[in-house]
Amino acid sequence: MKITFVLPGLSRYPIGGYKVVYEYANYFAKHGNDVTIVHVEQVHSGRVSLRIHAKNLALRTHLMGIKSINWFSFDEHVRLKFVSDFDTQNFPDGDCVIATAWYTAREVEKLPEECGRKFYFIQHFEVFDGPEDDVKASWRLPLTKIVIASWLQRIGDQLGVRTELVTNFVDHKMFYPTQPLERKPAISMLVHHMEWKGSKDGLSALKLLTNKWPDLDVYLFGLPKPITGLPENFHYYQAASPEVLRDKVYGFSTIYLFPSHFEGWGLTATEAMACGNALVSTNNGGIDDFGIEGKNAKIVPVGDVESMFKEMDKLLQNREQLLRMQSEAIKTVGPLSIETSGSHFLKVLANTKG
Repeated sequence: MKITFVLPGLSRYPIGGYKVVYEYANYFAKHGNDVTIVHVEQVHSGRVSLRIHAKNLALRTHLMGIKSINWFSFDEHVRLKFVSDFDTQNFPDGDCVIATAWYTAREVEKLPEECGRKFYFIQHFEVFDGPEDDVKASWRLPLTKIVIASWLQRIGDQLGVRTELVTNFVDHKMFYPTQPLERKPAISMLVHHMEWKGSKDGLSALKLLTNKWPDLDVYLFGLPKPITGLPENFHYYQAASPEVLRDKVYGFSTIYLFPSHFEGWGLTATEAMACGNALVSTNNGGIDDFGIEGKNAKIVPVGDVESMFKEMDKLLQNREQLLRMQSEAIKTVGPLSIETSGSHFLKVLANTKG
C-alpha cells in the first residue's frame, strides 16, 4: 500500500506522539509498504507567528529537514516531506492518508480521493490544544478513526463515533531490565513544562518522600532546563536518549512516578515498566490498558500529592511487594509489541473501504 501520514510541523526534540507515528512508519516500510510522512507547519489558528515564519523560511532554504530530527532513526524506505501549508499538491497520491492531530483531520478530509482512503489516528483527546467543540467536531468527520487507548474509545462512544482500538507498544529491543530487580530502591519521573503533565505535583510528592528517605535517589528526565535548588540526590537528564533512559534512569529506579492529569497513553510509563519499574500513577486514563491496581501499580486521584507520597512510601517499606510489582510490570507490558500493533494497524488500513 501507499501510505501517507500527515503530522503537524517538524519537531527537533522527542515527542511521544511523533515517536509512535515514526515507529509505525518504519514498521510499515519494512513490511513492503510505500510510506511518506508529510510535516505541515501551518497551525490551526491560521496566525503565522514569527517562529512559524522562521521555520517556513528554514524549510524552503533547506536549513531544516530530516537532519533536524536527529533523535530518531528512520528506515531508508520512509520518505519525509516538510511543507508550509495544506496545499493539495503537497500530498502524494496513494491508498491511505492518515491525519494525526485534530486540525490535520480537518484538512485531510478535504484532500482529493487520489490521496487515498482517509483515516484519523487519535492519540489524545486534544482539548488542551484547541477549542473543545472543534476537537469534538474532528472526531465526527467522515474519516476512519483509530484510537490508541480504551479511554479514547469510550470518548468515541460518548460522541456516537465508531473507533478501532490499536493499542500502543513498547520497543522491547531498546527497553528491558539492565540491572537486577533487587537493585537499590529509587524513583524516576518525567519533567514536562505543560501543567497537565503534573510535574509540579510529582516534584512535591518526591520532596515529601526524600524528607523521609534522605538517601533515596531520584532520576528525572525531560526537555526543560534543570530545576534549580533540588537536593544532591536528585539527578536530571536533559533530552536523554533512549539508551540513557534505559541505562541511567529506568535502569536505576524501581518505581516510576506518573503524575499526569490526563494522558493519551503512558508511553514513558510502559518503557519504565519494561525496564523493571513498579508504577505509582494518577488515574489519568492513559494507564487504563496496562496499569493494574495492586498488581503492577498503585493508582491515586489526579493531583493528590499526599497519596502519591504515601503509596511510594509504602512500597519502599515493603520490599517484597515492590519486587513482586516490578516483576508483574515486566510481564504486563511484554505483549505490547510493534509487531502486534503494527500488524493490527495494517489490517485496519487494508480492510477499510473508501
